Amino acid sequence: MNYLMILVQLALLLTGTAARAQQQSVGAPASPPQTTPPNELECRVLTGRVTDPFAYPLTGATIMLRSPGQGFSPDAFSTNSEGHYIITTKQAIPRNTVMEITASGYATLELPLANCRPLDLTMTPLVTTKYKVKFRAKKALGDGKVR
Repeated sequence: MNYLMILVQLALLLTGTAARAQQQSVGAPASPPQTTPPNELECRVLTGRVTDPFAYPLTGATIMLRSPGQGFSPDAFSTNSEGHYIITTKQAIPRNTVMEITASGYATLELPLANCRPLDLTMTPLVTTKYKVKFRAKKALGDGKVR
């Protein structure tokens, strides 16, 4: 019987404490949410991948950020051997920033940044770009062997 009384008292104590904590949290002023200024995105890092129309990575494509009224950022970023890029900035990226991607033999892309999600981009080759396909025909020798 004593155990039952102790359990009941403990349960009443815990529910009373929870109710008081809930009342205090309702009446207490809420802390202001951590938000970025309305003219900035939430990120300082942008990532993604640049490929050609056949989904092959473009190595050495140049990526620059252009902000309204500020021109190009002083840094240019480049894709690695797998076509991936990582752009890091010291300050939050302003809204309406335009990302400009250039690569030799491909049309320049200009994309306005709306969020900080990774961007996988496909570059369009210039009309004058020609693709060469090399192959060598194998010659058959007189004895049936292929050289």
